Amino acid sequence: MTDRQAPAAELIIAVHSSDRPLRRAVESVLAAATPGRVLATVVCHNIDPAPLHDALAGLPAEQVRVLALADGIRSPAGPFNYGLEHAVARFVGIMGSDDTLEVGAVDAWLATAEGAGAAVVMAPLRLRGGRRILTPRARVLRGMLVAPVRDRLAYRTAPLGLFRRDLLAKHGLALTPGLRTGEDLEFGLKLWFSGERIAYPAQGPAYEVGNDVAERVTSAVLPLAEQFRDVRSLVAGTWFAALPERKRAAVAVKILRGHVISAAVRRGSDFSWPAADRRELNHVIELVTGLAPAAPKVLSAPDERLLLELRDAGSAEAVKESLRRREAANALRRSLTLRWQDNFRVEAPLRSNLNSLLAAGTDTVLSALPPAARRRESSPQRRKDAA
Repeated sequence: MTDRQAPAAELIIAVHSSDRPLRRAVESVLAAATPGRVLATVVCHNIDPAPLHDALAGLPAEQVRVLALADGIRSPAGPFNYGLEHAVARFVGIMGSDDTLEVGAVDAWLATAEGAGAAVVMAPLRLRGGRRILTPRARVLRGMLVAPVRDRLAYRTAPLGLFRRDLLAKHGLALTPGLRTGEDLEFGLKLWFSGERIAYPAQGPAYEVGNDVAERVTSAVLPLAEQFRDVRSLVAGTWFAALPERKRAAVAVKILRGHVISAAVRRGSDFSWPAADRRELNHVIELVTGLAPAAPKVLSAPDERLLLELRDAGSAEAVKESLRRREAANALRRSLTLRWQDNFRVEAPLRSNLNSLLAAGTDTVLSALPPAARRRESSPQRRKDAA
């Protein structure tokens, strides 16, 4: 494909099994843009490509292509990186084979990029046929552009949407090879904290997260040494340590709350808590807090206490007891920090929860408007940058 033929946008879809609803995903990509403006690139990963070609039969050949990668590695990073390396469009994005795009989404994202002068457009997320997913926890009363700390972009590490292809080389962006889960953690954070202009059209056409897979890899309970490989890779690298203190703290709070605490709470007080998992908790907590020592102070009081107890726990029973105390905490306690002054920080649960409530209310009101009115409210020309 020559530069003259290259579309404005390209979505990379990685496929690891021939029983995925691939045609639905590809058809949604084509319906998301004016004909000729988008290319759907399917990367067939470690499987026979013939069934995929059959599944896509009849779709316009100039708008759909299938690449094959046989690397023998059970990680989605490989096919996504391979697709991005072979991309031809100015704006690119990645997409799961179980997911879909709302009609007109790519056209709307491209218009947002042009109108806001943005190099990155974060896609609004929805569960297919359901509610909006409120990440990032961005300020509701803002312009089209978002800021990495003030708009809590760290909570949305999946780089879903569109970004300029030249940013891959400019910022050294690649999904972390070999990881079964969390392969997009470093990629997403590097992109959000790159200093590029990032737009988030929260009320625009969405990326729809599918629920076809009964249990995705990301929802499986893995040994913590495997689950935390993404965190250890990020924190042990040079990029995280080189971040300015405020940005490093924002990322650290996200890791402690969204990875460490959530992993412990998900397993719960009935989990056996083998020694290997306890050691991994201690190791990761020490790594993160060593580079961002103030980060635990922004957690809720029950979460901060749990984190420190997990770090020092010497037995399975000690971990279980810590989790039982956390489970007994009511909603108010889980919304307040241990020290009152920390409740005013951007990452504090009180501010974040209030912002999420406001965002949910705004979404409910705007969802009641006719589609044309919603488009006007989310247009970059109508919403001046206040970020």
